[in-house]
Amino acid sequence: MIYQVWAVILKELQLLRRDRGGLAVLFVMPVALVLIVCLVQDNILKTSGAGHVDVLLLDGDQGEFSQRLHQQLLAQGSFRINHITAGGDYQQARRQVDDGDYQIGIYLTPGFSEQLHEQVYRRVRHALSGQDPSELDQTLQAGKPALQVEYFFDPAVQGGLQAGIAGLLQQLTAAETLKIQMEAFRALLPAYVERHVSQQLGSMFAQALAQNPLEINLPDEGEPLVEVSRATSSGADFVMPTSVQHNVPAWSMFGIFFIILPLSAVLLQERAQGVFLRLQLVPGHAVGLVVGRVLAYLLLCMVQFGLMLLVGYYLLPQLGTDTLNFHGQIPALFIIALCAGLTACGFGMLLGVFARSEQQASLTAAVTIVIAAALGGIMVPVYLMPSLMQKISILSPLGWGLDAFQIVLLRGGSLTDTLPQLSQLLGCSALCFVLAWRGLKRRRC
Repeated sequence: MIYQVWAVILKELQLLRRDRGGLAVLFVMPVALVLIVCLVQDNILKTSGAGHVDVLLLDGDQGEFSQRLHQQLLAQGSFRINHITAGGDYQQARRQVDDGDYQIGIYLTPGFSEQLHEQVYRRVRHALSGQDPSELDQTLQAGKPALQVEYFFDPAVQGGLQAGIAGLLQQLTAAETLKIQMEAFRALLPAYVERHVSQQLGSMFAQALAQNPLEINLPDEGEPLVEVSRATSSGADFVMPTSVQHNVPAWSMFGIFFIILPLSAVLLQERAQGVFLRLQLVPGHAVGLVVGRVLAYLLLCMVQFGLMLLVGYYLLPQLGTDTLNFHGQIPALFIIALCAGLTACGFGMLLGVFARSEQQASLTAAVTIVIAAALGGIMVPVYLMPSLMQKISILSPLGWGLDAFQIVLLRGGSLTDTLPQLSQLLGCSALCFVLAWRGLKRRRC
């Protein structure tokens, strides 16, 4: 039995060695996918943290507000700013942003800071006077139009990033306006208090107040009362997830399931040529033929998966991305890959037994893998799908494997925490092997 299994393993590896197209599918395609997807998505996932967005700041104001806005944008650490203070043309700036030279353009009109101070101080004086606020609104509407910080986006910038940057600009603008309001109250309130005391209590109290003027000292802006911070994973050595942590395990799972293509193709060739029937006539047990074939392809799955991990750990950092962090869970990762490989081999055997031609098998395998990958969250995260698709996604074996990888790599879990997903993978593989075995017996290939 052992000799028979070993002989079948050697036979399968020799067949694969001659099939360069099959080897390219198993090794070159997954590596290319990981490289391309990680490099393409690296800056997209970093946009909210470590990435950079090119900003064109057309500063017609050149006042205090524009200087503060510029400083606040720089403090975010996510923007590269081209600050144009003189001779800037608005239409040219719009064209540069529309052409993709910058992701966002911001325009401040001439005299913006002066007009903002004027309107803020007018509002504060009106508030201290005790008059009806609606009268002030009517006065402002009859006068100059409301001030605007105008911004415009590159049409290729996606809606989520646009909403995030727009919210940030509104937040920064509101914060700067509030600072000016506080300065106005600090400047105007003492005189208002002195006048009000004089009117209500007499000149004697006003003279005493004048000798000891009211001073308002605002708190230091550099020491906020409330600090908002992000809590990391419960694991002590876990870091912020990156595109590499997401994509390497996801597309490795995708590559593992492509073992279905060469496995089903070899089975169909042997069926057509009568090879499997002749092998059954050789003394030994038919189970050894199946076990040897599965072990050969499982070995290829493990080699392929190890290559993907090496790409994530050594090659991708050389291309400017983050390093794949294993968190000391390499054995758990290979066990998960082994269970996924068993499922892929089981489906490959099933397809090889019941398909009528190589074309039918290859087309069915490719379409099934892509659909299962889409449902399983390989291409789009499951939580972004409609509720109906989220319910259907629990049927995807690739989703089970990806969940297990994410538990280990992203959520700080251990192999024990992945037992539900591993049980699903092993159960699916067992079902496929049983159906394939019954098909072999019935067809007597």
